[in-house]
Amino acid sequence: MNILIVGNGFDLSHYLPTKYDHFMDVMSAIEDKNTGGKVPDLTIHTVQEWMDILDEMFLKNKNSNSFKFEMSFDELFSKIRDIKFIEKAKEYYFIDEINLSAKDVLKIQYKLELNCWYQYFKNHVKEVKTWIDFEQKIEEVLIVAARCIVDIENFHIIENLHQYFVKNKKDGLKIRNRDSKILNFFNVVKIEEYETLKPRSLLKDESGKETTVINERENINPKFCYGGKIINGFSPELFLDFLYEQLEEFIEIFNLYLELVVNKLLLNCEIEIKSPNWVCLDKIYSFNYTNTYQRLYDSVDVEYLHGSCGEHQNIVLGVSELHDESLNKLKAYGFTKYHQKLFKDTDYLFLDEFKKKIQQDQKQIEILGKKVNSALESTILQFYDKQLDGLEKNQNLNLNFYIWGHSLDYSDKNYITDLFSLNDDMDRNVRITIYYFDKNAKFTLLNNLLSILDKDKVEQWMKNKWLQFKPNPEIKFDEISSEKTA
Repeated sequence: MNILIVGNGFDLSHYLPTKYDHFMDVMSAIEDKNTGGKVPDLTIHTVQEWMDILDEMFLKNKNSNSFKFEMSFDELFSKIRDIKFIEKAKEYYFIDEINLSAKDVLKIQYKLELNCWYQYFKNHVKEVKTWIDFEQKIEEVLIVAARCIVDIENFHIIENLHQYFVKNKKDGLKIRNRDSKILNFFNVVKIEEYETLKPRSLLKDESGKETTVINERENINPKFCYGGKIINGFSPELFLDFLYEQLEEFIEIFNLYLELVVNKLLLNCEIEIKSPNWVCLDKIYSFNYTNTYQRLYDSVDVEYLHGSCGEHQNIVLGVSELHDESLNKLKAYGFTKYHQKLFKDTDYLFLDEFKKKIQQDQKQIEILGKKVNSALESTILQFYDKQLDGLEKNQNLNLNFYIWGHSLDYSDKNYITDLFSLNDDMDRNVRITIYYFDKNAKFTLLNNLLSILDKDKVEQWMKNKWLQFKPNPEIKFDEISSEKTA
């Protein structure tokens, strides 16, 4: 059985713009598109309320010529940093098919401006190069949130909580400057008005009352407090729920990009995977959200381990683990991939059928072994012995895995560990080929593998030729012949 395991590098090998940089650069172009001016303060409505308002606006003016700000492929990728890659995409795909409607442009603009995670990632766009870096930035926010939650809960006098946000405070508990900069993207702090007595407050106004003055200071945002009031105390659950909802809305923005741009790129040529040992596939395990192999080649059974894009998307984007104890206590599991995989019903049962076969075979061998040991008559002994011998010889799984475009990063440790456990107690004829882009990529892939598996296991697999590293197969793009187009 031939099984392909694909990561983002597989899509990139086909010049599909699915890199983190590609997505963020396109979003930046959409953000800067002149659409005649948005409402100054979008926070007066929720994202869904704005979507309904925009739907109604476009419905009422469906024959109007005022909405002339759709975006072509060239406009969408006008800010791209990876110019050579996009030039290749333009060479092999019908880019004229890509035209983001004025309605979609405006909707995405509103979504981007109201999404805290996007605004945070945009601020760190030069630091974040890959989707792995992206996951690390999510973890960074969660660690900061956990630290500040603990600090805030140590303020037993609610009336003094504002002191935590004083930047120039020299003593006592206060927020770190770096933490403050991060959490500012997530509306943790809000300007609060408060009254104080006027200087020299013994002086009274004409009515005989002491005069007061209205001041402003930073304090916790009441929306993250019980009942929407600071006096009731800060609710970590409300804040984490907000972070999670914002992450889900960011995922929906990414899904729109894949659906409206990437999946609409249609080949203008014939395509073929050229490799001496390339085989006909029986199954694909995909860490991608796209259906690239099925779309460009053949219809093969695909299991989307991290979900898939589309109208009913179930995309998984999060961290591998919650390392902070306070986040575990708060049950912030919604940010983890394993929670999202279960909650969103992805094809998370990686290699399950093969692991079950191994367990069943081992159980039958154990039962037959006991029968052999307890058999008294030679004929019965021979019968059980023959059955046992046949079962032991029939334990081969006969699986060929081809890994293309997956980073083998530690964040997918469980999958990698499961894969390399299939030959643990005997050679079940499981063979793995890892494809690499260049020598630097091979170096990194081997490094990542050694960080997950025991070095003795990696050596054993490579020494026995169970594991091999090979250059990426060539993707051959050929012009469609005149005979076929006639």
